[in-house]
Amino acid sequence: MTANSKYGIEFNGLRSDSFGLTVINPKEIGFPSKNKIVQSLPFSNTILDLSEMYGGQSYGERKLKFTFLIIERDRLDKDALYTQWTKTVNWLMGINHKAKLKDDVMSEYYYLGEVQEAPSWDEYVRHGKFTVEFICYPFRIHELAEGNDIWDTFNFELDIAQITEYTVVGSRTVTLYNVGQNQVNPQIVATASFEITANGQKYTIPAGTIESPDFVLNQGETSMTIKGNGKISFNWHKELI
Repeated sequence: MTANSKYGIEFNGLRSDSFGLTVINPKEIGFPSKNKIVQSLPFSNTILDLSEMYGGQSYGERKLKFTFLIIERDRLDKDALYTQWTKTVNWLMGINHKAKLKDDVMSEYYYLGEVQEAPSWDEYVRHGKFTVEFICYPFRIHELAEGNDIWDTFNFELDIAQITEYTVVGSRTVTLYNVGQNQVNPQIVATASFEITANGQKYTIPAGTIESPDFVLNQGETSMTIKGNGKISFNWHKELI
């Protein structure tokens, strides 16, 4: 049993160390499985993969498991120890939907998770081990929107520097880069109405802030022609497995 006082988690806006918890290694970081939709062709050995028929590969949920050491350092008695795990279990299980979950390792990303199954509690003389499993959205989400210029956290292996806000006078062709592993619906902020042509389709963008389910950035490059006069920006957060 190895305690690591440096690392912890943040869940639903509260940190584990504020509850007197210490992470015990190893934690278990699960990965999502692909949802494969396959069809055998009659009279053939060929398997047809239909998984990306609607625009991209979908994934199942992922599991993250953490074990914490609980010690009541001010009062070494059972009542104090039980008070600590009572506060802990109500913090973790008191929310009935997926909330932001951050690991101190690569803390520029967060998960969306919920504790659904009962945690486990192993009690010793003056301390205990509390193990909890989160059921999470398959992707990790970057805290900073694409197009940010914060170089202190820039990862040269995972990030890309790009412009996501444009001034358009008449017509302009631009390219956006989705370097995540999931297609995204960017929030579009426009000072005037625009017409966008992308992926062979035309989209009418009104002035204001919108997030259209029809306007999608697939993985990789999306080149588009924007017609209108004013400023327009595309806001989204990269998602990685």
